Amino acid sequence: MQGVEIAHMNAALAAALKAFYDLGHSTVGDALRPVDAYGKDDTLEMDSGPEITIWQELRRYDTGAVVISEEIGSKGITFNDTFNPNDTRSFRTVFICDPTDRSNQFKEFLGKLPKQQKIREVLNDPETVAKWEKEYGAPASISGSTSAISCVRRGIPIFAVIINYITQQLAISCAAGNRIIQLSSERPDILTLPDILARGKEIIFPCLDGNVANMKKFVTFLGDVKKTGYLENFRDSGFVSKEQAADRALLDEFFAKHLHYGKPGGPSRALYLSALQPRSTPMGFVLANGEKIGEWIHWLSFVQYVRSQSDDSQPALVLYEVSQDRPWTKNGVLMATHANYSVFREYDGKLFVDTNWLLQQKPSPSQVRATLIIAPYDNRWVISSAVKSGYRPIRF
Repeated sequence: MQGVEIAHMNAALAAALKAFYDLGHSTVGDALRPVDAYGKDDTLEMDSGPEITIWQELRRYDTGAVVISEEIGSKGITFNDTFNPNDTRSFRTVFICDPTDRSNQFKEFLGKLPKQQKIREVLNDPETVAKWEKEYGAPASISGSTSAISCVRRGIPIFAVIINYITQQLAISCAAGNRIIQLSSERPDILTLPDILARGKEIIFPCLDGNVANMKKFVTFLGDVKKTGYLENFRDSGFVSKEQAADRALLDEFFAKHLHYGKPGGPSRALYLSALQPRSTPMGFVLANGEKIGEWIHWLSFVQYVRSQSDDSQPALVLYEVSQDRPWTKNGVLMATHANYSVFREYDGKLFVDTNWLLQQKPSPSQVRATLIIAPYDNRWVISSAVKSGYRPIRF
């Protein structure tokens, strides 16, 4: 990694860790207090507090950087309208964050606890992980509520930082390595990249076992009564036959056979393909089902930087962008886009994240959506299905 990229990552680590430790010092009642400043009726202090801390820390580090997040939207200055990774006028640094993912689950979890109890006391309770897994899926190292920051520099994702609130673990992905390290909510250590590389455990993304049935096992978000449109987007994305798409009973049968979990977190979802997921239940792929960019941007670093265990010249993961002839929309935003409307743009024969296009999206760049599929590189079923469907491979 270049020196400037390491500096960007250390700044993101400091921002995420400060937000995490600040949350730990608040009470359950504080965390669940509604916040009206954003004009939304579902924003809580546990959403806005970490977001404000992250935004302030990153902007203090580099006032010329752009920060995109769920509630605030985006902060920064647009230099030009045409992306060119070799043009210094194009954005050099864009941070995209999801300050509190799985907030509905975290809210429900905290709502059962005394309001005066400190969050750090909750997280340090030895029974917390087991309680979380019972209600919201296992392992908690993947299913826990998280805070995440990714950075795109000159159109290339250069790192992802993910903090798991429930297990108090920090995971990173970058060109220097993919690691996970245990944190302490008691002692506010501000770790740097060298610290994590030296003390963290490598995150491995193993190959599949060749079992075609396992290649079809997957995790995605299907929504609920309040969050409609996701089932429809999945149904029309080519993963099921026309008969299954038209018959809800057949579709439910498909889910019962192949879907591992239908309400996963966003930033940590790629980790279902890692060795953190028990080998007794391997996943064949994970899917971003027409979801916002803050849910899936953090996967791109793993796709970019994780290498195969058997051949380090081979990426461990493959990524495809799913498109539909008549895509669904969510709040007026396309959920599965063709290349002409995608944040992934080709320039001089290479693909980039077009940050200038992204930052022009209204009302906020955080609302940009996509349908993406990530799988181990040896998942023959996914690769065959993607190629036959004409899905675009994404590689930077």
